[in-house]
Amino acid sequence: MIKPNIAVFAIIAACVIVFMFELADYEATAPLWMFPTYPMPWMFVTSIFLHGGFEHLFFNMLMLFMFGMTLERMIGSTRFVFLFLLAGIVGNVGYVLFCLATGSDVPAIGASGAIYGIFACLAILAPDIKVYLFFFIPLKIIHALLLYAVVDILFMGANDSIAHAAHIAGLVVGLAFALYIKKKYLERQGYRVSYSFDSGL
Repeated sequence: MIKPNIAVFAIIAACVIVFMFELADYEATAPLWMFPTYPMPWMFVTSIFLHGGFEHLFFNMLMLFMFGMTLERMIGSTRFVFLFLLAGIVGNVGYVLFCLATGSDVPAIGASGAIYGIFACLAILAPDIKVYLFFFIPLKIIHALLLYAVVDILFMGANDSIAHAAHIAGLVVGLAFALYIKKKYLERQGYRVSYSFDSGL
């Protein structure tokens, strides 16, 4: 059965609508950014749906579409939304902790941490899926994940306007969530085998 990708399209729509408000008055959205020096509770969620320009929005939504379409069909819309939000929130937590440790006070916006969670979860559940690095270099998704993780770790302290700490934190959430799903699936399969065997006696 082919399930509709309700969550993926709803998140993309939400980000696009929010971006329209940003275009109308970018500075008015400042209270929704993730400020590491004085983080407010709502910022951990609202900043996920904000983006710093069309290019930022486009590539984040492209990645969400590429990885999210398959993952949502695998784990269902409810789990998908939960993972997206959890990875985004924890990604912001990771960014705030990194800024506190380094003394940075640069605010952050974007869905990258959440998308890294989606990326990592799919890489664990379906590691042999082929993706194209820079749109023409074929790689297994698990190898692409490792490559991106190494790059983020190496450039963690670089002043390049990229929240590498949020990426890594979101990635860890995605890994943990995928391992949890695999564990629950194996437990369910074990129960089914055990039940079938016992009932046959």
